[in-house]
Amino acid sequence: MAELWFIRHFRTPWNAQGRLQGRRDIALEDPLSLQGMAVLAANRQALAGRDFALVLTSPLERARRTAELHGFAAEPDPDLAEIAFGAWEGRTWAELEAAHPGAWENAPHTLPLGEPFSDFIARITRVRERVLAASGPVLAFGHGAWLGGLQLAVDGGKGMPRQALGNGELVRLDLTAVRQVQEG
Repeated sequence: MAELWFIRHFRTPWNAQGRLQGRRDIALEDPLSLQGMAVLAANRQALAGRDFALVLTSPLERARRTAELHGFAAEPDPDLAEIAFGAWEGRTWAELEAAHPGAWENAPHTLPLGEPFSDFIARITRVRERVLAASGPVLAFGHGAWLGGLQLAVDGGKGMPRQALGNGELVRLDLTAVRQVQEG
């Protein structure tokens, strides 16, 4: 089984405001909220005693810091970086939806973003191939839209979920079976 344990970065001030972060290197809220601390404790318990063939992180500070808070010195992988929203970075999800109704959920490749959607999916595919080639489970720290892109890539859908995973949340995926194994 090609198992990917994926943790989305903890909340940033821009998450709280519903802003698109993309490649902007936004720091985490400091200190973590009580909810964030509870999620961290639950994740640490779920990860305790597990051996991972690879531990990867997006190179962006919010993901790297999330890995550190979990006690991992993760290898930065540029393919785990969030999608580049380009001129939309700093603007809100509501503004994107008003300008391009339904495009994120139904036709994200039509959006004027900071990188072609096909390049984003190619990056995700390279990470998936690393997971498939690994000698055991892989732990990765990354971003919400990135996980949505992975789900899109493996399920063959056409659109992106608005919110694939909450801040700090852990999901375990079996990438050989292309199905979700467990959330928690």
